[in-house]
Amino acid sequence: MDGVTVVFNLGVGIGLLLVGAALLLLAVAALPLLREARALVGEARRLTSLTEEELRPILGHGRELAGNLEVLSEDVAVKLDRLNDLMNALQRTLDDVDLAALPRRASVRPVESGETREDERYP
Repeated sequence: MDGVTVVFNLGVGIGLLLVGAALLLLAVAALPLLREARALVGEARRLTSLTEEELRPILGHGRELAGNLEVLSEDVAVKLDRLNDLMNALQRTLDDVDLAALPRRASVRPVESGETREDERYP
């Protein structure tokens, strides 16, 4: 029985050595991947800060434009209300006024005088 235990212990020991070697190999193979991941994280941070710096003025201008647009739309609304009031006042005035003067018909008259003869005009 001692022989079986020795063989078992040797097998377990060799298995553990192989697992350790495999883990060491995986760690060595993963080092470039870890370096690339760190570099990508650094680039992502740089891009985020650059984007933030670039977007701040754009967002500021957008807010300013939105505020100006709001003021202009309020202005237009006030002017439209005034125009509506003027149109209503004009309509009331037109409804109240009785038009006594009717447009005259243009009379059709000849351009030449009726007293002029053709033979007198051209000797």
